[in-house]
Amino acid sequence: MQKIIIFAVAILTSMASCTDLDVVPNSKLTDETVYREKSEFLNGLSGVNSTLGIWSEVVFKAGTSADDMILPARGADWKGDIQAVHSHTWTPDNSEMGAVYTGISKIIAVSNSYIDAIDNSSFSNDADVVVMRADARFVRAFAYFLMLDYFGNVPLVTTSAYDSQNPPKQNTRKELYEFVESELKEIANILPEKTEYGRYDRYAAKTLLAKLYLNAEVYLGKGNAKWEDVATLTQEIMSKSDYILEDNFKDVFKWDNYNSKEIIFSVICDSQNTYPENISYLFSISDLREKYGSFAAGWGGSAALPSLIHSYDPNDVRLEAFLFGPQVDADGNPLMATDDQGVERQLNYSVDFTSNDPVNNADHWDGARGVKYLMDGIGGTMVERGLNNDMPILRYADVLMMRAEALFRINPNDTEALDLVNKVRTRNGHNPVPAFDKLTEENLLAERGREFAWEGWRRNDQIRFGTWGNAWDYKEASEDYRTLFPIPQVQIDSNPNLKQNPGY
Repeated sequence: MQKIIIFAVAILTSMASCTDLDVVPNSKLTDETVYREKSEFLNGLSGVNSTLGIWSEVVFKAGTSADDMILPARGADWKGDIQAVHSHTWTPDNSEMGAVYTGISKIIAVSNSYIDAIDNSSFSNDADVVVMRADARFVRAFAYFLMLDYFGNVPLVTTSAYDSQNPPKQNTRKELYEFVESELKEIANILPEKTEYGRYDRYAAKTLLAKLYLNAEVYLGKGNAKWEDVATLTQEIMSKSDYILEDNFKDVFKWDNYNSKEIIFSVICDSQNTYPENISYLFSISDLREKYGSFAAGWGGSAALPSLIHSYDPNDVRLEAFLFGPQVDADGNPLMATDDQGVERQLNYSVDFTSNDPVNNADHWDGARGVKYLMDGIGGTMVERGLNNDMPILRYADVLMMRAEALFRINPNDTEALDLVNKVRTRNGHNPVPAFDKLTEENLLAERGREFAWEGWRRNDQIRFGTWGNAWDYKEASEDYRTLFPIPQVQIDSNPNLKQNPGY
């Protein structure tokens, strides 16, 4: 299988000018100007999919609020609002939160423009175009899933039309939940059972729906659990789809992971030809040109929290997603670099931070670095800035883990739940990683943390398991209201219909 790349630069530019939910897109996409031929709709869909590049920002900005990642200030580097995200002391003026809100809004605005262009065209009833419309609805549903998960109460906008005299009304988290649920149920009946890589099949919709149901009590309140629904959906995906758990964990993240049968929904990254870039390594590594190549100067920011690294069994292949200890070049020679004290010595990333103030003034060599997309080396033709590895958002391992959790919640002694977790836990170890004898809430949450580290879901998991307000590495206990991020103040100021989330 080859990665399908569609060029849509001009279309994407015209579609992506709106970044806020209450601002009209300055789009030229009309039946008269763009969609005169059926073939043009596929290019337009490429523009929609390209907006998913925000996932990198979600992972490395919202992600640093969870207990698997920190993006500390290192001297004068990285100093700003991101430290408040780790410490759970953010305010509505936090620029990092604002960037996440704006990026998700862009996905919604571009999707709305594309859907409206289809509806206003002469191809609106064409069978192929109807499926493309469902693809865009899936992307929009995913964006609204993120909105309800992060911000809770935001406007629900499903059209590119805009009246400046009547800005969008604020919707409740429950209303957004019901919209996402309804959309995913409907488009699951439109999307095909199988499709080419880079498009969405019905099982992608069902997997995202299971993910929505997983946190139903978070979104709707106690007593609204959907464990039976999660179990039913995941069983259907397991029995009817062609997705599998890869034998080799590294195959899910390597440069040609578009061939992986574990990936259900991903950000397609191609450093030469498409807008989304996999720049996960840039956030984390530095001084590693002699190890990986000229691109690996990196920005040297984000690092794993020590408790995450210490939680892995030493034989766990997933530990190779992190780089720590003395570093060597491509030939195995000590990799020399200058430390914060101006001394040239072997580069050594320390798991436990050496600084007295790890959040606000970490040493540049403090912390294990994330190399999940470099575990299997580098391949393909790439430019200096971005890797070609696609970024999984939903994968089959999560289907197994979601089903395991649902069965565990229904019956803590369920044997299938234990077997599913162990199936994920023990694959491809250099030496056998001990299987669990019994599932508990604690080891289930910890196992999700090890499996999906730095993939953008840790906050979602912690809130569901009730650990979000706890103290952890370099963070004190935080207030209950911080399970929701604040609506950015700039949004409040621009739309009089918006009210801030409680506590802010």
